[in-house]
Order: sequence, then C-alpha cells, then structure tokens
Amino acid sequence: MLALRIAVLFVALEAGRTAVPTDDLARFADIKQLDGVPYRDLPVEYAPIETLIVRFGMSSDPATTATRVALLAFAADIAIWWALRLGWGARPAERYLWIGAPLLVFIYTRFDLIPVALAVWGAVLATRGSQRTGGTTMAIAALTKLWPAVLFPGFLVAGCRRAFEWAVLVGGGLVAAWLAVGGVKGLTDVLTFRHATGWEVESTVGTVVWIATGGPIRNEAGAPRIGSVSTQASIALLVVLAGLLVAIWAMAMRRKRAAFGAASVAAVGALLVCSSVFSLQYAAWLLPWAAVAWVEGDRRHFWVVASIELLTAILFVVYEPQRVAFAQALLVARSLLVIALPVIWLFGERYGPASNAPVSAEGSVTGKRQTNR
Repeated sequence: MLALRIAVLFVALEAGRTAVPTDDLARFADIKQLDGVPYRDLPVEYAPIETLIVRFGMSSDPATTATRVALLAFAADIAIWWALRLGWGARPAERYLWIGAPLLVFIYTRFDLIPVALAVWGAVLATRGSQRTGGTTMAIAALTKLWPAVLFPGFLVAGCRRAFEWAVLVGGGLVAAWLAVGGVKGLTDVLTFRHATGWEVESTVGTVVWIATGGPIRNEAGAPRIGSVSTQASIALLVVLAGLLVAIWAMAMRRKRAAFGAASVAAVGALLVCSSVFSLQYAAWLLPWAAVAWVEGDRRHFWVVASIELLTAILFVVYEPQRVAFAQALLVARSLLVIALPVIWLFGERYGPASNAPVSAEGSVTGKRQTNR
C-alpha cells in the first residue's frame, strides 16, 4: 500500500501541472495573492495555521501550489502511518493504509491529512509520556483545522491530564494571538466559512434539504450550497453537538477504553453529523482513530468508517449533474453511516474494562509509564 501511495503521488504531481485546480487549490492561490492582513483586511475561511502555510508556503501559481499540496499531503499520510505504528503497532498502521486507500482518488489535492497527522502525533506523544509536547501538538492541529479540538478530552480519558492542560493552554494562547491580529471577525470568518448562509449539499441536513426541495444549488464560499441556515438551526445543532460530546467522553471514562480509538471516531462523527459543511475530504478525519479501534476489538466502528471512505470515493467519481439521484442516494447512505458512529458508541454493547495504554500489534496492552514532561 505504500507503493500505491508513491504511485498516486506521481500521478497527482503530473495532474497538478496540467489539470484545472480544485476549488481548494484555486482558493489557496487567491489568498496568496491578496494584499493586506488575513481576517483583518480580507475574509479568510481557514484557521490561522493553515492560513500561514498558504500565505508563506504556497504560490500564486495554481500548478506550483498543487505540487506543494500533493507533497505535503503525501508526507502527512506517511506520518500518520508512522505514528500509528509507533503508538499502537503494525496492525493498526496497516489497517490505516487499507481503509484510507479509496480516498487516494483525490486526497493528495486537499490539505486535510496535515491536521490529521498533527492530531495523531499529539495523541501518540502524550500517551507515550511526552505530555507537554503531545498537548502542544494537538493544540497546533486544532488551530490548523478546528475539528481536533473535540479530541482534547481524550487526554483525560487516557490519564494524560498534563497533555490536556497544555492543549488548552497553548490552544488558548494561539486563539488570543489570532484575535489580536484578526479580531473577532477572524474567528467568525472561520466558524461561518466566510459567512456562508446555505447548507452544503454534502452535509447531513443539506442532503435532506436537497432531496426535499430539489434545489436550486448555488456555489457559495467555494462549496455547493442549498437553502439557508437559520440562527435557530445553528444553535440547535451546537447544543446537540455539545450534548453528544459530553456523553461520548463520559462514556469513554466509564468504559476505560483507549481514548484515541472508537471514542475518538464517535466524537469526530458527532461533529460531522452536526456540521453545516461536510466536504468529501472531511472523511479523512476518521481514518486513524478507526484503525486504533480495530486493535481495541471494536470492529464495528472500523467497518463503518471503511464503508464511509468507500462511499466518499465513489461520490467523488460520480458527483455529476446528470447523476443527481445516484449522488443523493450515496449521500444519504454516507450520512446514515456517520450518524451510526456516535450511536454505536453510546448505545451499542458495553465493553469490559481495559487499560488506557496503547495497544500493541498483537492486541495486547503495552503499559508505558506516564510522565509530565
């Protein structure tokens, strides 16, 4: 599977030189060329660390940007595999390569594997004893893309209180710096995806609205959207998400399972269910935690995530106007599978007690003494 990834990288590099850039890559080029300070002088929908990478690491030439994104995504993909192998053994690392393979049809043209890699390394470093570094790395992941913040409670479940404190402290400091540069407007730019008003058609609610109304679909803030997200709907989804996250992590504390396996799959799944945006590449956020769930003995979450990845890849291939009914059916199936992730965790069969330490490739628990470095 590593050889396949190298081959895909070369294909992505070649395609990036000639193909029309994706929406993300075109937007990166736009941000690179804009004058002024991001957030303060111009609206930017990306979190600050991703924005810094775009401003200082990308190019105003879309082909050059495509090359750099492909190389970064490939490096992040390998870094995730390495982190899983180091933290949980060869078996979950191998499972990661397999269930992530369907996304290779497009994932090297997206940025999303980079925060995934940072989040996994944060988890591995903390559970292996380097709690300060692990917490800091997880905070950096959350300020690259906001979603890793839902994994912060996993440190408490894993007995890494110091890592949790560092994640909150560093994350809070980075948010303060962000507000100092961009003001509250910067935060709202990201949370609302440049103040977009519609449901993305790939989101859970957006798919339902699309089927119920039939459109029209409009391109807004770089995504296909439909209808209008009311303030009441946003508040309701936020309340549901908060309740799900509290329940998921409280259940994880009671079950004493490895924090960064099925519990993390459920937490990220809950976020995806309650989001007004669920672009195809967001499916990558689930991959490493599902691989860890496998060695926990939780095969249900693993296979559900594997199915989500396969459906996502098919959606990428068939997502055309003349195949509306087929695309809607696939989106409904994917939404139901994502909804199943927190449901299975909260209401499925209860697991017996187990250690919070990383699980080895042979399925045994590898006890590692926690330190407060």
